[in-house]
Amino acid sequence: MNYKIEKKVQSDINIVKNVVEDILLDIRDGLTESNFFNTKLILNELIINGVKHGNLDDINKSLFIDVLVNNSCLIIKVSDEGKGIKYKHKKLGEYDFCENGRGLMLVEGLADKVDINGNTVTCVQYLK
Repeated sequence: MNYKIEKKVQSDINIVKNVVEDILLDIRDGLTESNFFNTKLILNELIINGVKHGNLDDINKSLFIDVLVNNSCLIIKVSDEGKGIKYKHKKLGEYDFCENGRGLMLVEGLADKVDINGNTVTCVQYLK
C-alpha cells in the first residue's frame, strides 16, 4: 500500500474541512481507526495553523500539503508562505494560559515524530 498526495490550496479557513476530508478519503483504506483519527486531527491543526499563523489569513497565499502513506508509516508535511517559527516545546501544563501553541502541542502528542523547520511542519506516524 502506497499513497502519495500533493496539494496546493488557497489559504482560506473556510476550505480546511473540505481539504482534510478529501485527503482522508484518499488514504482511509491504509489506516487503522486510531491512525485515521490522529491523522484527521493533525491535518486540521497544521492546516489551520498555516492559514492563521503562517499566512496570517491572507487568501492570496497558499498552503502546500504532502501526505505519504506506506506500509510502515504516514508522513504529513504542511508548508505555508509565512516567515516561519522558532518553536520551543513546553511541558504539559505550560500551555494553560497561552493564547497559542496548543495546536502544535496536540500534534506532538499525536505524532511519533514532529519536525518544525521554518514554515514547514513534518509529522510521522508509525503504522501499527
